[in-house]
Amino acid sequence: MRCTSTALLALSGVACFADGALNVDPNRSTTADPALLFTGAEVKFSLLRVAELTWPIALMNQQWASGGRWGLQQARYDQTRIRSAWGSIYTDVLKNLSLATTDAEARTPKPNNSIAQLKIYTAFVFSQTSYLWGDIPFSEAANGKVDQPKFDSQEAVLNGSIKLLDEAMAQMDAGSARITAPNDLYYAGDMAKWRRFANSLKFRILMTMVDADPSKSAAIGAMASQSMIAARGDEMKFPYFDSPGRQNPRFSFTAIFRGGVQSDWYASKVMFNEMVPFNDPRMPIFFQPGPTAGAGNFFSLDPVEQYNPATSSLVNLGLLKANLPEVSFSFSEQLLLEAEAIARGFWQGGLAAADTRFRAGVRESMSAIGVATPAVDAYITALPTLSSANFRKDLNRQQWLDLFMRPADAWVQWRRSGPAGQEYPAMTAPSGAASTNMVRRLLYRSEEINSNRNTPTGIVVDKALWFDK
Repeated sequence: MRCTSTALLALSGVACFADGALNVDPNRSTTADPALLFTGAEVKFSLLRVAELTWPIALMNQQWASGGRWGLQQARYDQTRIRSAWGSIYTDVLKNLSLATTDAEARTPKPNNSIAQLKIYTAFVFSQTSYLWGDIPFSEAANGKVDQPKFDSQEAVLNGSIKLLDEAMAQMDAGSARITAPNDLYYAGDMAKWRRFANSLKFRILMTMVDADPSKSAAIGAMASQSMIAARGDEMKFPYFDSPGRQNPRFSFTAIFRGGVQSDWYASKVMFNEMVPFNDPRMPIFFQPGPTAGAGNFFSLDPVEQYNPATSSLVNLGLLKANLPEVSFSFSEQLLLEAEAIARGFWQGGLAAADTRFRAGVRESMSAIGVATPAVDAYITALPTLSSANFRKDLNRQQWLDLFMRPADAWVQWRRSGPAGQEYPAMTAPSGAASTNMVRRLLYRSEEINSNRNTPTGIVVDKALWFDK
């Protein structure tokens, strides 16, 4: 740096340093603890998944109904209530993870396990973000070096996420430092569980990609021998608690704005149609009767149908508990994905083995939310045996129902369940919607479009994403 104007320096207050050194603010930290950055990323991304990315997607995906109340526009594909997720994912989540990884990589000795945890979570966030928006900044994102990052294709993002997972698992080192409790809010530094989650996440990403890229079937086959989520204790869950400031945001919203009375989210007719004919015992756990409907009397609504304040059934207040965790990957989801991999011939065993795994997945889905064992037994006994003619439909039904309180994940499941117009369960666009077809993606925020010339243009809500074949 060369000083050439004394007047300019006097006006600007800029000091000159030899050898290109920059001004340093002694009151500003130049480093950050990777563990604290990791905690911040975990908290923010879980908050987005359980709040802003829950109810609008639940309405667009027709898992819940609005009853014509304040969420009505979401059912008609108005995405204006998804305000902060795009920016927060990059500035509050991925940037934290990038800074933490850079700092950890520079340390001696290198904390390989900490770096592995950061990479696994980064892969999780990138894959989840791409499932919502499709092409997203990835290779140039959140590193502080590029003002207008390019948008990588969804295929590249998902392949890149798998690469991050492989790198992370190869980097795990029993003797190196790791992020532990209280900063690792998922597994408290248990690297065996982080490895199982990483493999399960890789498996899920591959299963999402295989219809668009059939060559992924070989990689799916190789996952059969890997250690993945194998019990409820392995699940990827963010904890919430029944104490102020640590409560599940869904509970907090109802408690603060509705006086603890659930009056916003109603029972969807599409969901009912998948449960009532089979006497699904999850019905009274998923839903509660309207105030005067009487015990066991459930009445559902289509996406834009006006609610009846006395009789319309609501999403059960019991699922909006203060201490209900945010689930990112469950044991039941793992079992049902395994059943699908076997039934589709990616894993060995044939339909008989797939059927066994399928029933285990349904049992776990029900038991995990408190369905009584006799009711579970009766339901499973009545399930049809998986066959070449019906396995996709029967699997898709249970996978979709299993994700009832995870709408963003259920939306991925629905879109990958079949070609456009042949997904399961069958849905149609609501009257008055912006498109006559079902919504298949979130739109880029105007802030991104206006500030980044690389943002794709001409995107509409019913434009299928790459994986959505």
